[in-house]
Amino acid sequence: MQSFENKTAVVTGGASGMGFAMASVFAREGMNVVLADVEKGALREAVARIEAMGVEAIGVPTDVSSEAEMDHLGDVVRSRFGVPDVLCLNAGVAGGGGPSHNLTTKDWKWAIDVNLYGVIQGLRVFLGGMRERDSGDIVMTASVAGLTSFPGSLPYNATKHAVVGIAETLFSELADAGSRVAVHCLCPGLVSTNIIRSERNRPKELQNPGKGATGMDPGVQTMIEGVFASAKPPAEVAELVFAAIVNRRFWIQTDEFFRASIKARHRAIENDEDPPARGSLLSVYS
Repeated sequence: MQSFENKTAVVTGGASGMGFAMASVFAREGMNVVLADVEKGALREAVARIEAMGVEAIGVPTDVSSEAEMDHLGDVVRSRFGVPDVLCLNAGVAGGGGPSHNLTTKDWKWAIDVNLYGVIQGLRVFLGGMRERDSGDIVMTASVAGLTSFPGSLPYNATKHAVVGIAETLFSELADAGSRVAVHCLCPGLVSTNIIRSERNRPKELQNPGKGATGMDPGVQTMIEGVFASAKPPAEVAELVFAAIVNRRFWIQTDEFFRASIKARHRAIENDEDPPARGSLLSVYS
């Protein structure tokens, strides 16, 4: 049986939600844990909770869209623990939502900087060492929105489709090279996390004048929070991730509810048909 004792996991977006849940599972298995997150206060609390599980944990304040900050994260990890054994590129934001014609360049840049460049920077910093050692697991957090497309969240859909493409390409590249580094693509449905409140972390220079802290109508915000409150707990997703690592499975899907939509999309592609019409992700789920 595979042992994770004294190995090292790095988790971006690790201070809350799925990232913290994954870190907790790794700590349970005896791994050293490095948490990276842009929220310094939440990061300190998360590190304390992981340390209380009896393992070594450190927190590195990190904006995953920053090349310099990701380089710093890599330096800290390598100097303390060496090359990581598990790398979870999990940091993400909801990005600009609503009708596509109302989206601004700032909406697009924010979503791409975090959801896409966060993954790109993570691979740039850590993949080389993992390939040289020829072992390890890389988990990329995409979304069901990377497997099908629901209206009302164009930047999010686009970035998550890109992450799926990166994961599939890297999987094939490593397989062709005979590498023992494993790639896993996490495509969760709705999970009870803080992503619906990610506007709180939007950089000032990318904020849209005239919009509140959430970037949406208060009534809509309340409705969305209600849907997410009853969504899948992050701890359940973390167990699926760990099982995929143990069993070396590429796809990690969390919700059977969306399989029909995914199949319908692929049937349309195979038959040269128009994409199937569907409502927004929240309207379908609620």
